[in-house]
Amino acid sequence: MITVIVLAVAAVVAAFGFRKEPAVSDSRAVQMVNSENQPVAFSDLKGKVVFVNNWASWCPPCIAEMPSIQELKGKLKGTEVEFVMVSFDEDREKAVKFMTKRKFDFKVYFAGQEYPYVTSSIPATFIIDKNGKTVVEHVGMADYSSDEIVNQLKALANE
Repeated sequence: MITVIVLAVAAVVAAFGFRKEPAVSDSRAVQMVNSENQPVAFSDLKGKVVFVNNWASWCPPCIAEMPSIQELKGKLKGTEVEFVMVSFDEDREKAVKFMTKRKFDFKVYFAGQEYPYVTSSIPATFIIDKNGKTVVEHVGMADYSSDEIVNQLKALANE
């Protein structure tokens, strides 16, 4: 019986491995890291409206909504809205290459130990006002290029 359990655990470890996050240059528990593996905290973005999107390159609904997020970003150019695209790809390089290949001009971030917007499914989107308060939470795919969302984000940016 013990042999069966040991073999089962070994099979799981072999299949999925123990994922060790690469070391970051800051030893504090981080909310997220950028594509250069530098720590980033949401407090660094205080004073801006933040559009957070949890996504992955292997997620069809994430891929489907990405063009509307790019369009939204274009409509909000020159405003105090920051786009934080948090990839849940295990292969970080693949996430960055995905953005480049598809010609999306988003910075790619990865969740850290203290990432506050973990969800059970993706895509998931959060809008945070200039004071750091979450004002919108949406799990699932959406068309973010609508006038309603553009106007909501502009209003938040002008507060």
